[in-house]
Amino acid sequence: MRYASEATYEESFVWDRMLPANGPWAHDPDGNLWLDFAGHIAVNAVGYNHPEIVNLISDPITGKILTMVPDRTAGTDFISAAGSDPLRSMAPMPSHLHGQLHRFSPEELNRSFFVNSGAEAVENAIKLAWSYKKNYGYGVTFAGAFHGRTLGALSLNRSKHVQRRWYPEIPRILTAGYNDTDWLKNLRVDPEEIAFVIAEPFQGEGGYIPASQEFMTSLRAAATKYDFPLIIDEIQAGIGRTGRFWCFEHYSIVPDLVTAGKALQIGAVLGKEKYFPTEQGRISGTWAEGNIFNSALGYMVIKIIMEDNLMKNADEMGAYFCERLRKIPMSYVTMFNHVRGMGLMIGATPSWPNRNEIIKEAAKRGLLIIGCGKDSIRFLPPLNVNKHEIDVCVEILEEVGKIFL
Repeated sequence: MRYASEATYEESFVWDRMLPANGPWAHDPDGNLWLDFAGHIAVNAVGYNHPEIVNLISDPITGKILTMVPDRTAGTDFISAAGSDPLRSMAPMPSHLHGQLHRFSPEELNRSFFVNSGAEAVENAIKLAWSYKKNYGYGVTFAGAFHGRTLGALSLNRSKHVQRRWYPEIPRILTAGYNDTDWLKNLRVDPEEIAFVIAEPFQGEGGYIPASQEFMTSLRAAATKYDFPLIIDEIQAGIGRTGRFWCFEHYSIVPDLVTAGKALQIGAVLGKEKYFPTEQGRISGTWAEGNIFNSALGYMVIKIIMEDNLMKNADEMGAYFCERLRKIPMSYVTMFNHVRGMGLMIGATPSWPNRNEIIKEAAKRGLLIIGCGKDSIRFLPPLNVNKHEIDVCVEILEEVGKIFL
């Protein structure tokens, strides 16, 4: 770390990749065992060293294909294969990941485009929206939003000022209130001048706040009435995290464009065909769709989630976890005065003291958790977490609570 720039490192936890790790458990270089309930911020959906993932990497035939140089290719310019029969490929290729995604998505979302990250997915989603509307119109984002770190995505962020301060921004971005069902009226602009609306169905950096049904319904209704694309950002909430494959499924709506990442291992934009260009070269990217290794990993993550029924586990374990979190004592109050979540995407606001002190004391006892928003803690265990692992987490938090008696 001598030469690494200052970023957002969690310095209490250093994962030693050479030591054993399994499920939510990992070791640091000193041999200390950690319970990881941060999940690399929703990336580690099926835990450390899932056997099917390990087999994919270590199989001598598949391994040769996945590690072939270059692994990153010009994937939207040149197609990759793994054997003469695409349907019986020796390893999942990007084309297989396309099929896997659409297999578990609403049929209206019948196009997809892969990129390197969630932020790039957002960038391409807003490009698609502006290209469709052709009005140089307003983009609408919401208070507390986080959509990535590239300049276009940063222009949509409203979670922390430090992320945007003194960076140039794309113009004509309006801010509305999250969960405000009158958001369109309160913007005081002609709806015909809107090019897109982008929203998280479950806010991440903004504080782990789920959208209300009324809010999501209002987004869908306005987008349909005025024919602007509704972009739903599922980078953190998608791929089974909330107990549904997509979080928007909780609300019985279908967006026009969806951005994905994290658990998927690569970035992706899914959407309705009419929003995607027919003109060659309109959207593309040198490395887009070309990370063969991560495409295979994304395919396997989805396969594991579906075959092992992990969305049901997320629902059941999430409900159990929330119930236990609500009962943790601390002095004359419970540790958390507001616990909320969907599946295993759970946020909790401490009654007192400082949120960061709880995180620090938990780390001393081998529990990795991280903050969100101004004063909350987020919990992101793997989707195959069990009751014992949740109980260990709660027991550590109970020990922490005794410090503040």
